[in-house]
Amino acid sequence: GGREIVSKHFVTRVTTPETPFIPHKHEVRELWFMIEGNAVVSLDGINHDVEARDLIAVDPWVEHGLSTTTRAVWICMG
Repeated sequence: GGREIVSKHFVTRVTTPETPFIPHKHEVRELWFMIEGNAVVSLDGINHDVEARDLIAVDPWVEHGLSTTTRAVWICMG
């Protein structure tokens, strides 16, 4: 079977060193699309370098967060 994502929100986020997206978890599956910049995405404690045009799939109950040393602009859909 395929994976279906029903989006209840679609938001553009700006993350800076002063405003990291603090790791958390919840029951909703999300897709993140990097628009601009470089960042580090943490998924269950494992860090992944990401950059503009990367797509990140976050499964339910996976702890996830995003930080950057500069500025990152991204879309969160879930």
